[in-house]
Amino acid sequence: MQRRKFLRNTALTAAGIISAPYILPSGRLFAASGTRLVNHVVLVVFGGGIRNQETVGQQYLLNQGAGPGGNVMYNMLEGAAPSGSLVYTPWEPAVTTPLSAQGTLFKHMRYAEGPTGHFNGHSVVLTGRYTETGLNLNINPEYPTLFEYYRKHSDPAKSAMNAWWVSLDLGPYPALNYSRHPDYGSLYGANYISPLTTFGDYADDKFSTLNALHPEELSRLNTVKTFLDKNFDRSIVDIPGMVNTAEEKQEIHEFILKLLQGDIPVEWPLPSGVAGSNLTGDLINIASAWKIMEQFHPELLVVNTTNLDVCHTDFSGYIQNLHKSDYGIGWLWNKIQSDPVMSNDTIMIMIPEHGRNLEPNTITDIHGLNAYDHTTDENSRDIFGLVVGPSDIVNHGLVIGSEEVPNGQSIDIVPTIAHILGFKDDIPSYLLPGGVMDEAFV
Repeated sequence: MQRRKFLRNTALTAAGIISAPYILPSGRLFAASGTRLVNHVVLVVFGGGIRNQETVGQQYLLNQGAGPGGNVMYNMLEGAAPSGSLVYTPWEPAVTTPLSAQGTLFKHMRYAEGPTGHFNGHSVVLTGRYTETGLNLNINPEYPTLFEYYRKHSDPAKSAMNAWWVSLDLGPYPALNYSRHPDYGSLYGANYISPLTTFGDYADDKFSTLNALHPEELSRLNTVKTFLDKNFDRSIVDIPGMVNTAEEKQEIHEFILKLLQGDIPVEWPLPSGVAGSNLTGDLINIASAWKIMEQFHPELLVVNTTNLDVCHTDFSGYIQNLHKSDYGIGWLWNKIQSDPVMSNDTIMIMIPEHGRNLEPNTITDIHGLNAYDHTTDENSRDIFGLVVGPSDIVNHGLVIGSEEVPNGQSIDIVPTIAHILGFKDDIPSYLLPGGVMDEAFV
């Protein structure tokens, strides 16, 4: 089979499985009952677990007894870079003004309850509910996700292409697209895509699609595809909350094909002169999220990073990836501000899924630096949050919360986004125990 034809066929198959759209009909489906602050929200979930010590604490290697303190996140945070010999290659910032000066930094928040595991952490951020036990990774969460609240309780005005979940890894993450809750569920899920699975490592022109899927993952995704296919031609009177049109589905197919074939150029979040070999999966995921924003201008998009999880064995690599993901976030904010639709009409929120332990494990890396796990100690519950947006909407340069008096929790993200997009009051109050991060807003 010719390579171009192979790419086209595998891309169409992948699009049908991974990126199946949920389309709203024209006209009003749900009455809007709240006033929006802006029309677009981007949520960045730092997966893999990161410690406040190396981020907002700006300790760099002080806790290792091996070097100076300093700021390794030049794009997100204000503060001087570390001095002397570094275990990472510093990049010039993508932004001229750190994002913390363009918004409100919640310097110490809490992941207050439940295991500090990766799927648990993502689930807490996306459902606004703590989980008291380890989750079954093969099933959707019990409580509704942010996507479901948004789709059911607001009027997107266009289609469900207004809601996207972009995760670096497959594993259990597609399950966070929607819940098992009887009042919500798959009717209100978002478009889901895992760029590295769909496109392969397309930074190096290596294309792989379905062969990257574990059989259990493929089965779960096919369940979603089967549901959509069965309802493909139904009208709104047949299936409340969703109809699918061939035109919208084809639009996603064509988008993926154009990316694969190079008809849509992909820009990489790298400083000028830095080779593509420096790309991480996190940066590729961020670049893919931007192409979705540029193409569809969604009202709600969630993107994650997971490369930071190398901290279990490689602290130096963790610092390097932390620095790179910070650059990617600054780059993404610049792109948003350059877009005529999203500029000055977007709020971006950044939060780790959870932290990491105070004490190291027994592993050291090539620089002799200690590695850290996340085993639900108190330090792994210490996280930060950053809310950035237009100055007439979001307070700029405000820093709140301390180790002694933290401000905000992981479960506050969902109600805060619901407040921003104007549908919080329509959500039954018993579903969301968290509150709005009011301090961030003018």
